[in-house]
Amino acid sequence: MDTGGHIITSFNDALVELQDTTISMGTNALANIDNAINGLLTRNKSLCNQSIADDDEEDRLEMEIDRLGLQIIVKYRPLATDLRMVIASMKIASNLERISDHAVSIAKRARKMLKNEELEEASHLEPLYKQARDFLSKALQAYADGDAKLALEIVDLEESIAKTYKKTSKSYTKLLESNNGHERDYLDLVFIARYLDRVGGLSANIAEDVVFTHSNTDIRHGADRPELG
Repeated sequence: MDTGGHIITSFNDALVELQDTTISMGTNALANIDNAINGLLTRNKSLCNQSIADDDEEDRLEMEIDRLGLQIIVKYRPLATDLRMVIASMKIASNLERISDHAVSIAKRARKMLKNEELEEASHLEPLYKQARDFLSKALQAYADGDAKLALEIVDLEESIAKTYKKTSKSYTKLLESNNGHERDYLDLVFIARYLDRVGGLSANIAEDVVFTHSNTDIRHGADRPELG
């Protein structure tokens, strides 16, 4: 991270620690989503359990990021980009905690499904999962690199994951009407698809905070995009 070459070394160190901790939290959230979905698709209960257990670490990291951010604000009174980065990191941590919560919800429904007969239709989640995962991975990369252009690309693609979600959800809703004895599993798949859609939306939120940090432009709720060089 470019901290602007501040004279106060401890300020630089504090900013780096905040960003590193946020990136660690993001990496963990990504792993939690991977474990939850792969636990379902490979019928591996241990992966589901791992996703659920690791959520405690995300809760701890969210609190640590809030502590670090407030400490920087009180101690150093940062201005401009530095202040926006601190605020954005705290907001991003909140979004990452919610993403990890969605991973837990996926894992819990997956564990229920693993008690039943394997369903081929579970694999229909893969395109949505890959898209949501890609959104989150790129949002974290944009944050780590301070890349507002990449962040804008993610925001502009948010509608695409909504379309994938609607298609996936519709396919499972039709299966609910089949009366073949798997209705409970199909309902779980509907919910899991919704959780993945929310991961994509929260990843777009992270990208919006990256844009705000590096352009001082709030693009939420369809506001005008900044001119980036």
